[in-house]
Amino acid sequence: MKKILLLFAVLFLSLQVSLAQKVTVTGTVTSKEDGLPIIGASVLEKGTTNGTITNYNGVYTISVPIGATLVFSYVGMDKVERKVTGEGKIDVIMNPTAIAIDEVIVTAMGVKAEKKKLNFAVQSVDAEAITDGRSPNFVNSLQGKISGVSVTSSGGSPNAGSQILLRGISSINPSQNNEPLFILDGMVLSGGGSAAADINPSDIENVTVLKGAAASALYGQNAANGAIMITTKTAKAGKMSLSANASIQSDTPTRLLELQSIYGPGALGFYRPQESGGYGGWGPLLDKDEPVYNNVKNYFQSGLYQKYDFSINGGSDKFQSYASVNYSRHDGIVPKDYLDKMGLLLKGNYEINNKISANFMTNIVKNSYRGAGSISAIYSWPINDDITHYKNSDGSIRYRYISIPKKENSPISPLWSRYMDYGLNSSTRNLLQGSLIYKPLKGLEITGRLSLDQNNYMYDGYQVPRFDDSIILDNPPKESDYTNLDAYAQALKEYNDYYYSVPYFNEKDYASVDKDFFGNYSYSQSKRELVTATLMGNYKIPLPKDFNLEVLAGTEIKTDNRISSSINGRDFVIPGTYSISNVREIVGTNDVSLNHWEKRNAGVFGELRSDYKGLLNLSVTSRWDWSSTIAYKYNPYFYPSVTGGIIFSEIFGLSNDWFSYGKLRGNWARVGKDVATPYLFDRKYTQYPTLPDGGYGADPTMSVASNLQPEISDSWEIGLETRFFSSKTRLDVAYYSTTVDNQIVTVRVSPASGYILQTRNEGNIKNHGVEISLDQDILKNKDLLWTGTLNFGFNRGKVLSLPEDIVELQGTQYGDIFPTAYLNGSTTAISGKDYLRNEKGEIICTPDGYPKINPTKSVLIGNREPDFLMGLTSTLKYKGISLSFLVDGRKGGDVMNVTGRSLWSSGQHKMLEFYRGRQVVWYGVVEQADGTYVKNTTPIVLDNQTIINYYYNVSSNFIEDGSYIRLSYVTLGYDFTNKLKNNRYIHGLRCSLTGTNLFLLTKYSGSDPQINASTSEGGTGSMGIDNYPVPNTRGINFTINANF
Repeated sequence: MKKILLLFAVLFLSLQVSLAQKVTVTGTVTSKEDGLPIIGASVLEKGTTNGTITNYNGVYTISVPIGATLVFSYVGMDKVERKVTGEGKIDVIMNPTAIAIDEVIVTAMGVKAEKKKLNFAVQSVDAEAITDGRSPNFVNSLQGKISGVSVTSSGGSPNAGSQILLRGISSINPSQNNEPLFILDGMVLSGGGSAAADINPSDIENVTVLKGAAASALYGQNAANGAIMITTKTAKAGKMSLSANASIQSDTPTRLLELQSIYGPGALGFYRPQESGGYGGWGPLLDKDEPVYNNVKNYFQSGLYQKYDFSINGGSDKFQSYASVNYSRHDGIVPKDYLDKMGLLLKGNYEINNKISANFMTNIVKNSYRGAGSISAIYSWPINDDITHYKNSDGSIRYRYISIPKKENSPISPLWSRYMDYGLNSSTRNLLQGSLIYKPLKGLEITGRLSLDQNNYMYDGYQVPRFDDSIILDNPPKESDYTNLDAYAQALKEYNDYYYSVPYFNEKDYASVDKDFFGNYSYSQSKRELVTATLMGNYKIPLPKDFNLEVLAGTEIKTDNRISSSINGRDFVIPGTYSISNVREIVGTNDVSLNHWEKRNAGVFGELRSDYKGLLNLSVTSRWDWSSTIAYKYNPYFYPSVTGGIIFSEIFGLSNDWFSYGKLRGNWARVGKDVATPYLFDRKYTQYPTLPDGGYGADPTMSVASNLQPEISDSWEIGLETRFFSSKTRLDVAYYSTTVDNQIVTVRVSPASGYILQTRNEGNIKNHGVEISLDQDILKNKDLLWTGTLNFGFNRGKVLSLPEDIVELQGTQYGDIFPTAYLNGSTTAISGKDYLRNEKGEIICTPDGYPKINPTKSVLIGNREPDFLMGLTSTLKYKGISLSFLVDGRKGGDVMNVTGRSLWSSGQHKMLEFYRGRQVVWYGVVEQADGTYVKNTTPIVLDNQTIINYYYNVSSNFIEDGSYIRLSYVTLGYDFTNKLKNNRYIHGLRCSLTGTNLFLLTKYSGSDPQINASTSEGGTGSMGIDNYPVPNTRGINFTINANF
């Protein structure tokens, strides 16, 4: 018994001693540079998970045993360790890492390198800058924040695509992609700017843009257009922390097009619905008491965006994990246009032992959405008819009138489709990655990485019937059945009066009408898997003092597999039952499809990097690529790069009170680029249902290529980095030049060859430009921090050569307009119809005053490339208050206003209120018999036919200057953290109010000059084409962030 009591006594005393040895330590962490408190610095008990972070005032509190070591760390600061000796207060002053010298950048293949050793243009955007504008797609947040970057959007829909270009386009063939490669935590992603919308902006820690070929050379051909490195947030060793964000935003449409308000529908000044003249505004003047509706405004609604994020992270020295979940719902300004998104991110780092560590990442994104569809009909809808009146009181479809003689042309409001039709797009994207890092020797690191980017897509939708075919009427009476012509005429009149008042067809018309008018059903699904395996080794070779040498070598294998299928049917049998099993008509080759697609790539690469004291830097890379879309005899293809840099401010001792840092860099690189589309080596076959046997034959419209080589890009760049006034002013200037030869183009060939189209190597383009980035710490003291960044850049793209007898390589056609790459002109030109002009460029008119139109169909009429792009960002922080904004803009860059052109065609343009029916003198000249020209003085009348034939039909009339200045966003925030010092649960709280797209100054008459008709378009692209986009929106956003 005594022994037991003695044991308890010893345990009790030991516990008391143990408790007595614990101490609560508090203190303040500040920066040596400015004396300001460091917010969010990590304070960790070494070797444990016990940790905390500093609050708004840089103050921390932690309970640790006496003798423990506290580790203080913060991004951009040198790590500090302090031993706890028993005193209750430890203040720490942290030394900032010299930005100009020691900033670490994630470069190609995930290699981390000091920025001073990089000899190419690279810019980064941090998490705060990415989320400041509250854009759901982080790619849009890069506009104006990275010099030389152009981001365009297809409109204001939640499902609008985005396209990003770095330093112009490198390929002019529409099938070739020109967007940069996206890398997520070292993992190659499929798709471009639109697909990148799957990445949750709140999960992003940093985005680094590698602009030139030299910067991304190790990634090979997929990074021929540069690379965008996305680094997501990672866990920190220490106490578990939680973060929650909530955001809500109201959107309203901006710059809606204003239509004329005095003319009714019709043609040639008459109302003639029976001849399909019941659209637009070419009818007579409206009566004074006739109602006028603002159908464009009434079609749209207010949009609502809401987003919720929750994340948790923590761990020990051995294992750290980060997890986040997010949900967002975005209802657009078009009825039933929405995007429902849910995402999950899991990341983990595990140090197996002192030589082996493992990383894994899982990112799952589920999207459900319905797009905005076409909105072109709202601009031609008559102003004297209410577009919101899309159905009758009994719920049936409302026809504005029954069209004669084609009943199927009877107009219905586009809102019928929005509210009554059904369409669901659903996609699930799985991003999976795992890697092992092995360090067998000092300085040697071997990394193996396997990743999967899988996208599963499904569409399910139907269109409800526009007409009822459950009743088929008898055919009209025949003249042969009547002996009295008057009786026949009366019977035919009565028949037609009834026939054109009901939504039924007779037997004759039913046989020829498109069965889609009786409803249709569509279903499709697709799957894409991009598998990438990489093995890479990096060795830092020991050298004498002041010299450094690193060798990198690796291999990469990629497989891109896709499969898609679809089925369509029409004419529902049982009314109200919308199913593919309830359709009468399914046409084999037209309605049922199954497609397989596979492309394989492999590469080996290496890099040699050396430097002397980090002041003289030299690197050489090489890569060999194999591609399944390149002819066998041209595989593999080799391309190298060389970069060099010198920090002259240190070598020559030039640093002083006003000049802090100077570096001169330069590089040259060659990179190959294969064909984006596989299966070009074989003859294509297709089924011909109209042939007697319904058999197969060669498809002459599909291109064939038998001898393809990769496109070869040669580029060089020179840059200057300088810092002034203790690095408070930071300037980076770069000039680059890129030539791309062996352009892979698809052109028409002689039918005698058995083909119509052929894909081959022929053509040459050049890009050159300047990029400038200026960062300035304007004011900086204990309570106030004011910084600003100015980005400026321009690119000049020129087509140097094209295949013989070809003057342009066209993109998607918009009427008689083509975005095009024009020989000896811009890679982003516009071609179309123009007037006949003399040598001075004056329009030649006929003696009776009408302008002559150039008979050439494809004339160079515009250049979509801006003179320059610029962006100004600024952030002001005073105590807990913060204010940030972005002003971005461009000078020049033509926009083709297809939407505005259609308003002239339909008689709805606002200017017709003034010009219609007026007598004008066309500004031009009249050719004389002796070949001279005199000013035209003969007036003409601007009636319906004149406007259509001599104004609307000439596409050059609708080329407009796309210059603009935009206040993209203003964000006002307040941090309540300082008021929560004694709160045990909430460690941080911040609220912010953001206004987006607040102001736009432009001469462009359309909705928005920063527009792209098709963001998925390759080659010359569709940026600068305004083709009925959903108008952009102005938003007011409220966001709250809390840390626990």
